[in-house]
Amino acid sequence: MHWVAVIGLVTTLTACGAPADRGFTPQGAAPSKAAVATAPATAETVTIGDGLSVSIEWPDRRDEMITAFTDSYVNQWKAVASGGADETYLSNVEDAASRVAYAWVSGFTRTKTSAKGTAKLYSIRVAAVDGRGAEIDACVDTSGMQVVDAADAPLAQQPNWTKPPKSIYLQVAAVRRGDDGTWRVKFFQHAAFPDQAAKECQR
Repeated sequence: MHWVAVIGLVTTLTACGAPADRGFTPQGAAPSKAAVATAPATAETVTIGDGLSVSIEWPDRRDEMITAFTDSYVNQWKAVASGGADETYLSNVEDAASRVAYAWVSGFTRTKTSAKGTAKLYSIRVAAVDGRGAEIDACVDTSGMQVVDAADAPLAQQPNWTKPPKSIYLQVAAVRRGDDGTWRVKFFQHAAFPDQAAKECQR
């Protein structure tokens, strides 16, 4: 999902520091072994509603850090499809991420629009881990989506995030394990075309 771009990381993740070349690295931590190579992926399609779905290419090693990000992504689309009635997505985010997610969903509800098509997540990896904080990187492709009006008719003018090359980008999420043991997204950032990180998501 195409979230609002943020210049720099101004929100402190417990164990999270300054931006790295492709996102950020928790307080001086080197990338974890999970970031060294992309493992074989298993595809799964999550049906959100009539005509809306998310395709997830799971890495061979799936853990709670990764599902914290993917759950957040899927649940935001569920909120969009429900016209804002489904607020499950708010349980997956906190701090800056909650504000970004709320703004994203509100952008649809305020204009009485929704979306159709399939969003794709792939090349998902744990880029860095340090204690209770981690960075998740994922490629996103929303070129198969359209924004629709209240009658399910595609808008005449579609947003850039539905059209190549802007529809393919790198999504970065800072996740943190809370005192209750649950991983949640605290911060979102993305690299869009012509950023090199976004180009590397091209297939």
